[in-house]
Amino acid sequence: MRNAMRQGKPPSSNMFYTARKTLKQKQQANGRTLALNGTAWRKLRAHVLAGEPLCRHCTAKGLTVLATEVDHHDNNPANNALQNLQPLCRMHHSLKTARAMGYTVNERMGCDASGKPLDPSHHWNKAASAVLTSPTDYCEKSLATDTSRTDCLL
Repeated sequence: MRNAMRQGKPPSSNMFYTARKTLKQKQQANGRTLALNGTAWRKLRAHVLAGEPLCRHCTAKGLTVLATEVDHHDNNPANNALQNLQPLCRMHHSLKTARAMGYTVNERMGCDASGKPLDPSHHWNKAASAVLTSPTDYCEKSLATDTSRTDCLL
Protein backbone atom coordinates (compact mmCIF):
# COMPACT_ATOMS: atom_id res chain seq x y z
CA MET A 1 0.00 0.00 0.00
CA ARG A 2 2.86 2.42 0.76
CA ASN A 3 4.39 1.71 -2.60
CA ALA A 4 1.10 2.58 -4.30
CA MET A 5 0.91 5.93 -2.47
CA ARG A 6 4.50 6.78 -3.43
CA GLN A 7 3.67 6.24 -7.08
CA GLY A 8 0.62 8.53 -6.83
CA LYS A 9 -1.85 5.71 -7.25
CA PRO A 10 -4.81 5.46 -4.90
CA PRO A 11 -4.53 2.49 -2.57
CA SER A 12 -7.49 0.19 -2.89
CA SER A 13 -8.18 0.08 0.87
CA ASN A 14 -8.13 3.89 1.43
CA MET A 15 -11.52 5.35 0.49
CA PHE A 16 -10.51 8.88 1.62
CA TYR A 17 -7.70 9.23 -0.88
CA THR A 18 -8.23 11.90 -3.53
CA ALA A 19 -5.96 12.22 -6.51
CA ARG A 20 -4.01 15.46 -6.81
CA LYS A 21 -5.08 17.80 -9.57
CA THR A 22 -2.62 18.69 -12.28
CA LEU A 23 -1.69 22.33 -12.90
CA LYS A 24 -3.82 22.36 -16.04
CA GLN A 25 -6.85 21.04 -14.09
CA LYS A 26 -6.38 23.72 -11.42
CA GLN A 27 -6.16 26.46 -14.05
CA GLN A 28 -9.31 25.23 -15.75
CA ALA A 29 -11.13 25.16 -12.42
CA ASN A 30 -10.29 28.76 -11.45
CA GLY A 31 -10.20 30.28 -14.95
CA ARG A 32 -6.56 31.34 -14.83
CA THR A 33 -4.32 31.02 -17.85
CA LEU A 34 -1.17 31.62 -15.76
CA ALA A 35 -0.51 29.89 -12.46
CA LEU A 36 0.13 32.39 -9.64
CA ASN A 37 3.26 30.49 -8.60
CA GLY A 38 4.48 30.07 -12.18
CA THR A 39 7.42 31.81 -13.81
CA ALA A 40 5.29 33.53 -16.47
CA TRP A 41 3.03 35.21 -13.87
CA ARG A 42 6.00 36.25 -11.71
CA LYS A 43 7.65 37.92 -14.72
CA LEU A 44 4.41 39.65 -15.74
CA ARG A 45 3.81 40.80 -12.15
CA ALA A 46 7.36 42.15 -11.87
CA HIS A 47 6.94 44.00 -15.19
CA VAL A 48 3.69 45.66 -14.01
CA LEU A 49 5.14 46.66 -10.62
CA ALA A 50 8.34 48.00 -12.23
CA GLY A 51 6.32 50.13 -14.65
CA GLU A 52 4.02 51.54 -11.96
CA PRO A 53 5.43 50.96 -8.46
CA LEU A 54 2.72 52.87 -6.53
CA CYS A 55 -0.78 51.71 -5.64
CA ARG A 56 -3.18 53.17 -8.18
CA HIS A 57 -6.00 53.71 -5.65
CA CYS A 58 -3.69 55.37 -3.10
CA THR A 59 -2.20 57.62 -5.80
CA ALA A 60 -5.72 58.75 -6.77
CA LYS A 61 -6.21 59.82 -3.12
CA GLY A 62 -2.91 61.70 -3.05
CA LEU A 63 -1.05 59.08 -1.00
CA THR A 64 2.32 57.52 -1.78
CA VAL A 65 2.09 53.79 -1.03
CA LEU A 66 4.10 51.05 -2.73
CA ALA A 67 2.08 48.50 -4.66
CA THR A 68 2.71 44.92 -3.59
CA GLU A 69 0.02 43.11 -5.58
CA VAL A 70 -1.20 43.06 -9.18
CA ASP A 71 -4.94 42.98 -9.75
CA HIS A 72 -7.07 42.10 -12.77
CA HIS A 73 -9.10 45.29 -13.28
CA ASP A 74 -12.04 43.45 -14.86
CA ASN A 75 -11.86 40.54 -12.33
CA ASN A 76 -11.20 38.10 -15.19
CA PRO A 77 -8.15 35.98 -14.26
CA ALA A 78 -7.81 34.84 -17.87
CA ASN A 79 -7.34 38.42 -19.17
CA ASN A 80 -3.65 39.14 -18.61
CA ALA A 81 -3.40 42.12 -20.98
CA LEU A 82 -1.23 44.91 -19.55
CA GLN A 83 -4.16 47.34 -19.80
CA ASN A 84 -6.18 45.04 -17.53
CA LEU A 85 -3.54 44.68 -14.81
CA GLN A 86 -3.25 47.32 -12.11
CA PRO A 87 -0.79 47.63 -9.23
CA LEU A 88 -2.44 47.85 -5.79
CA CYS A 89 -1.38 47.80 -2.17
CA ARG A 90 -2.53 44.84 -0.10
CA MET A 91 -5.34 46.79 1.57
CA HIS A 92 -6.88 48.06 -1.67
CA HIS A 93 -6.53 44.67 -3.36
CA SER A 94 -8.33 43.01 -0.43
CA LEU A 95 -11.08 45.65 -0.45
CA LYS A 96 -11.58 45.34 -4.22
CA THR A 97 -11.68 41.54 -4.05
CA ALA A 98 -14.17 41.57 -1.15
CA ARG A 99 -16.40 44.03 -3.02
CA ALA A 100 -16.25 41.84 -6.14
CA MET A 101 -17.30 38.84 -4.03
CA GLY A 102 -20.42 40.70 -2.91
CA TYR A 103 -19.35 41.82 0.57
CA THR A 104 -20.21 45.28 1.87
CA VAL A 105 -16.96 47.18 2.17
CA ASN A 106 -16.43 50.52 3.87
CA GLU A 107 -13.18 52.26 2.98
CA ARG A 108 -13.75 55.17 5.34
CA MET A 109 -11.33 54.31 8.11
CA GLY A 110 -9.65 56.51 10.65
CA CYS A 111 -10.77 59.69 12.37
CA ASP A 112 -11.43 63.30 11.45
CA ALA A 113 -9.58 66.25 13.02
CA SER A 114 -11.78 66.18 16.13
CA GLY A 115 -11.21 62.46 16.71
CA LYS A 116 -14.66 61.31 15.54
CA PRO A 117 -14.53 58.06 13.49
CA LEU A 118 -15.12 58.53 9.74
CA ASP A 119 -17.02 55.25 9.49
CA PRO A 120 -20.74 56.13 9.70
CA SER A 121 -21.53 52.67 11.08
CA HIS A 122 -19.09 53.05 13.98
CA HIS A 123 -20.89 52.78 17.30
CA TRP A 124 -19.74 56.28 18.32
CA ASN A 125 -21.58 57.73 15.31
CA LYS A 126 -24.83 55.93 16.00
CA ALA A 127 -27.43 57.98 17.83
CA ALA A 128 -27.86 56.62 21.32
CA SER A 129 -31.46 55.86 22.17
CA ALA A 130 -31.11 56.90 25.79
CA VAL A 131 -28.55 59.63 26.15
CA LEU A 132 -28.26 60.75 29.75
CA THR A 133 -26.97 64.28 30.15
CA SER A 134 -27.24 64.79 33.91
CA PRO A 135 -27.73 62.76 37.11
CA THR A 136 -31.34 63.95 37.33
CA ASP A 137 -32.09 62.36 33.95
CA TYR A 138 -30.78 59.06 35.29
CA CYS A 139 -32.88 59.36 38.45
CA GLU A 140 -36.04 60.22 36.52
CA LYS A 141 -35.58 57.16 34.26
CA SER A 142 -34.77 54.93 37.25
CA LEU A 143 -37.78 56.08 39.30
CA ALA A 144 -40.08 55.64 36.32
CA THR A 145 -39.16 51.95 36.09
CA ASP A 146 -38.49 51.15 39.76
CA THR A 147 -40.52 53.09 42.33
CA SER A 148 -38.88 51.35 45.29
CA ARG A 149 -35.53 53.11 44.67
CA THR A 150 -34.54 55.58 47.35
CA ASP A 151 -31.06 56.47 46.15
CA CYS A 152 -32.43 58.77 43.42
CA LEU A 153 -34.70 60.85 45.59
CA LEU A 154 -33.35 64.36 45.35
